[in-house]
Amino acid sequence: MDEKKLLSPAQIAGGAFWGGPLATVYYLRRNYLALGRDDYAQKTLVYGVLFVIALLVLLPFIPESFPNLVIPLAYCFAARQIASSTQMGKVQIEEAEGYTFESNWKIFGVGILTLLAFFAMALSVIMMFEEAGFLKLT
Repeated sequence: MDEKKLLSPAQIAGGAFWGGPLATVYYLRRNYLALGRDDYAQKTLVYGVLFVIALLVLLPFIPESFPNLVIPLAYCFAARQIASSTQMGKVQIEEAEGYTFESNWKIFGVGILTLLAFFAMALSVIMMFEEAGFLKLT
């Protein structure tokens, strides 16, 4: 029997901080799927997409004086709490048969890809807002 790979709550929080909001949704959903909790995986996808859309729409209008780390720390903390309360913790993963930890290198690689994807999406939204006259970049 192949072991299913899971991320611990700490890995999810670290990956979320490194990879941005898309990584947060991906990691949480992936764990739910590995645990056979398809209902939670679906909810994570729906609420995650709504969160990412809201973030993309609101980010261009946040004042420059707003602390840069507040939003990433907030969704990292939220992701860790969600993982801790609804998924397996580090000790549970270590003790459970059929489960093992996901590689930190894979988390790092996925984080790079999701961060680049989020930046591309954010740039597209900013350019669209500027073209529509909602935002002035100069």
